[in-house]
Amino acid sequence: MAIVNRYSIRVDWGDCDPAGIVFYPNFYRWMDRGFWLLFESQNLTLEALNRRFGVFGGPLVDTGATFVAPARMGDKLTVTSQVDQWSRKSFRLRHEFTCDDTKVASGFETRIWGTRKDDGAIRAGIIPDEVKVLFG
Repeated sequence: MAIVNRYSIRVDWGDCDPAGIVFYPNFYRWMDRGFWLLFESQNLTLEALNRRFGVFGGPLVDTGATFVAPARMGDKLTVTSQVDQWSRKSFRLRHEFTCDDTKVASGFETRIWGTRKDDGAIRAGIIPDEVKVLFG
């Protein structure tokens, strides 16, 4: 069974646009947080990734979102994140946003296994099987 991480957000006034609904870039910020919390749930903090595997995280290479219903100030959102696809050097995460039982939005991120070359250039490295196994 795939590992899933959930966390809650209380929508604040500063998260909203002049129409009183969540300003869409916040969903991307919350997806990024979902990625880090999911990996931390498997003891893969940024420090652990660097120490154990010599990587500095999962640089984002593609993302998208679909917005279904508005979220407003005071709403409590639940963000559910999981890896839904592994490739040799990249992985895709799925994020779902709900308020009570109402789906608000969904999104995805494609990230690479971030390594640095001696010249400082960022490259995609091969994802170790032990990491994939952690997420089911």
